Amino acid sequence: MPIYGFMISAVLSALLSGLSLSLFSPYVTLRRISYMGEALSHIAFAGIALALLTGWNMPFVTLAFVILIALLIGYLAEKRKLDESNSITIFLSVSMALGIVLISLRKSYSFDLASYLFGNVLLVKSSDLWALGILSLVDLGFILFFFKELFYLTYNSEVAKVFRVRTAMLNRLFLALLAANIVLNLKTAGIILVSAQLILPAATAANLSKRFAPLLMICVLVASVSSLGGFILSWSFNLPTGASIVLFEFLLYLLSLLLGAARETGKRRVKS
Repeated sequence: MPIYGFMISAVLSALLSGLSLSLFSPYVTLRRISYMGEALSHIAFAGIALALLTGWNMPFVTLAFVILIALLIGYLAEKRKLDESNSITIFLSVSMALGIVLISLRKSYSFDLASYLFGNVLLVKSSDLWALGILSLVDLGFILFFFKELFYLTYNSEVAKVFRVRTAMLNRLFLALLAANIVLNLKTAGIILVSAQLILPAATAANLSKRFAPLLMICVLVASVSSLGGFILSWSFNLPTGASIVLFEFLLYLLSLLLGAARETGKRRVKS
């Protein structure tokens, strides 16, 4: 009986992880800040190193550190007119350097760093599961409540201002939630693979729909199917779960390319 409870917990964590990341996937991709996801996941390394050195609560320190950096990136892009890609690169490089220095200062530590690098849904605790569940609900509420405003911000921030959207505040909320999603999904997806789970759903959905609402729903569907499929694959063949989920998402992406190409060919034939 305990083995079934363990499996259910692991499956739920994989599903919630995929759901929370997929909800942000189209916004990150369409705003062309896909690099932000990868950068924040690597920036989290410095937060983890800081928590190890100080002995403070690791999830809290990492979350606070990544949210702070995400807001700084947004501030520099907004107020100082520093190109977002440049500020992301600066903070990514500095954070990785800081993480390496802090880790070197801690001569010995009883911590499985590999679990944060590659992720492992089998190591997720009930508290992590609750955190992912609450985060998914917050993500869903945020997107539903600000759906129109986020749509304008994603496609054209200048048009958003015309419609009196408080773009600065909304962007800060977006970046803070994105950072929270990255950090809370590190245990399941890992620093190295979390960005793939953030980008692949939208890349797949874009081959199947050009309208935003269906695009968002396809992202959630792709993430859910990939989470289940990847978990079954990893359980059956004793493979790393996070990597199996990403590979499954990539297979769906390739399938979407074929379906998209077939649809375009059909349209051309009808026109001719």
